[in-house]
Amino acid sequence: MGLRAVETMTDDWLTLAKYHLDIAGSDGEPRQLTRLSAHRGDRAGVLLCSRRRGTVVLTSQFRLPVLLHGRPDGQLLEVPGGLLDGQGAAEAVRREAEEETGFRVGALRPVFRVYLAPQLSKERTHLYVAGYDPGDRVGPGGGVAAEGEDLRVIEVALEHALELVQRQETADAKTLLLLLHAQAQRLCG
Repeated sequence: MGLRAVETMTDDWLTLAKYHLDIAGSDGEPRQLTRLSAHRGDRAGVLLCSRRRGTVVLTSQFRLPVLLHGRPDGQLLEVPGGLLDGQGAAEAVRREAEEETGFRVGALRPVFRVYLAPQLSKERTHLYVAGYDPGDRVGPGGGVAAEGEDLRVIEVALEHALELVQRQETADAKTLLLLLHAQAQRLCG
């Protein structure tokens, strides 16, 4: 049982590959399957949380699928994060948090490593929680303009962040997971 062949369909902004597999069915009988998988690389995200202030830091940015599903501004609330780009997850999420929010991240607490769309992509997302204080802000944030990023940084109370994310027609899964985790574990306030 295993991987029989892989065909690369496209290798541009992301890689789309067709996998030909031999697997055991639920009845134990051998089966041949063909599946497509998109991959751009593993990602990491972090919820910046201030226990003292009871607040979290989110970003708002344009996402094409949000526009295509009817939101005229295409904006989505998210935790900071992005591709690993050859770094370890912890280093990458520190880099992304500083670029996107301006906050330098100290100690990270790993929370989850998840597949957000396993039916479509082999991409894994490493999720963290980190404390922050206003004094940790070393820059304006907003993303990297050369990469087409134009983010707004939003600092709000945890409960309000949950309301905002849940009020969106569709929520960002990694953000919702981290906010619900922070609420359940009483991490912010």
